[in-house]
Amino acid sequence: MRRSYESVTAGANNDFFLLYQPRYDVRRHHGLRPMRSVEALMRWKHPERGIVSPMEFIPLAEQTGLIVRLGEWALRTACTAARRWGQVGVSVNLSPVQFRDDDLVAKVSAILHETGLPPERLELEVTEGVLVSDGQRALDLLKALKGLGVSLAIDDFGTGYSSLSYLRNFPFDVLKIDRSFVKD
Repeated sequence: MRRSYESVTAGANNDFFLLYQPRYDVRRHHGLRPMRSVEALMRWKHPERGIVSPMEFIPLAEQTGLIVRLGEWALRTACTAARRWGQVGVSVNLSPVQFRDDDLVAKVSAILHETGLPPERLELEVTEGVLVSDGQRALDLLKALKGLGVSLAIDDFGTGYSSLSYLRNFPFDVLKIDRSFVKD
């Protein structure tokens, strides 16, 4: 079981918070494996229901458009935290709704500038589903994000369309294969 590196509360009533799941460099064969980065995971502590699963609140936030504000908050919060951690990088998920935002590149650039996090310490994760609806727009957007100096990850690869051509045609630095794809 992996443990969270740090949690940070925020939001209107401190209902939303980030957990940071560490990612280690497994290429090291002896001694302590250094933490190379963390993945920021958004959580919601409902005042009456307690911790609500992201599987419940993320789709609702996407349907209502709230995910754009929540996503910006998560990116800003994660970049601010990572700035204090020395050389540890941070990975932040982008919702498909955020990915359709025409101002996404400008927002990411502004948050990096505002927080002072070097772009090479930020990894943005997208799911393969965002590549399907408009492949050329997705490619242009990914190239623009790469132009900022951030790295890109395709998350949950194998859960949907699973085309290996995505790996060849899009500028991803990291491939995160879904557990269900490799468990057998």
